[in-house]
Amino acid sequence: MSDAAHVLWAIVAVYAVWRMTAVAELFASVRLPEKLDAVQNTDIPEDLMALAMTYSEVWAQEDTLKAIRERYEQLQNWNRVRSAFGIGSIG
Repeated sequence: MSDAAHVLWAIVAVYAVWRMTAVAELFASVRLPEKLDAVQNTDIPEDLMALAMTYSEVWAQEDTLKAIRERYEQLQNWNRVRSAFGIGSIG
């Protein structure tokens, strides 16, 4: 193989790695729990936040927070939301 062929294969390999990183970025967009938006977390009481953070998976934490917000929109009372999630009420 000539030197030009070696250079050409090196360029092909670099191009393939560059394209694969772009594809990998599409599938690797996982948010870590500490990167959850602070705006989302401010309106939920600490005990309900703690309940959501008991899950180790980020998607489970986000789903629990979403369910808590939806339940609050329905009930308009944090004590009722606590009861719905099995925590109890704070008097």
